[in-house]
Amino acid sequence: MITGLRRSLLYVPGDSRKMLQKALSVPADVLVLNLEDGVSVSRKDEARENVAWALASLDFGAHEVIVRVNSPGSEIGRRDLEVTVSGRPDGVCLPKVESPGEVVQAEAGVRELEAGCGLTPGSLRFHAMIESAAGVLNAPGIALSSARMTSLIFGSADYSAQVRCRPSEERLEILMALQLVVTAARSAGIDAIDAPCFDIEDAALLRRESMQGRRLGFDGKSALSPRQVGTINELFDVTEEEAAMAERVLAALDDAELGGRSLTTLDGSLVDDPHRTAARRILRRWKELHR
Repeated sequence: MITGLRRSLLYVPGDSRKMLQKALSVPADVLVLNLEDGVSVSRKDEARENVAWALASLDFGAHEVIVRVNSPGSEIGRRDLEVTVSGRPDGVCLPKVESPGEVVQAEAGVRELEAGCGLTPGSLRFHAMIESAAGVLNAPGIALSSARMTSLIFGSADYSAQVRCRPSEERLEILMALQLVVTAARSAGIDAIDAPCFDIEDAALLRRESMQGRRLGFDGKSALSPRQVGTINELFDVTEEEAAMAERVLAALDDAELGGRSLTTLDGSLVDDPHRTAARRILRRWKELHR
């Protein structure tokens, strides 16, 4: 599966229109408009309205935009999905996923909403948060549970609390979980996103965690503050192999266009206009690095 450049994922609180607007100027590859953790129960409705407004009104430019909803199995989560799908973001972030069945259930709801909005089935990508012991152990199945699945995002705070470990700066206590998430993602040919560095004032710690995450095989890292994005982007930049794949995507789509088609397959996976956009973004960044 061909994915976009996902070096940095910035969580943007849905209950703040100011932060939603400010995020437009942050060079994060992915903006995660957040309706789940970090938004109090009393402000869930307000956050949902803000995200609906943002999707309808703001120009996100080259950012990939996904919405982190509450559990799709809850009433709040179902209302989140209705607003999210109708707003046509690039994807949906599913929180605290512990089994493939949860993804299958979410897909059924999203498919129905897509049909109601006139969207092509499968348009919205899935990003699964792995935040528990069960989630880590079931990560391979979760990664393969849907053709929509685009990335596994590790959430170390909830995971550490559940397994009762206290991660050191070296993160040795959660190293097994980190490796399992990467391995599961690779087995499905999707991206793996490292957990955020929670000390937003410690630039050196952020750099060490990012370098460790890249060595482990992660494609990118979550960010809790715009100040973290620059370092994360630097340490998860495009590789020569990624640039070569982007060129293949563009060549395949150009060939398809000559035959009157807007999409095609590459290495067995569907590629279409969103992949063209992602490929161009990757090559622009690659050329910036090597000019």
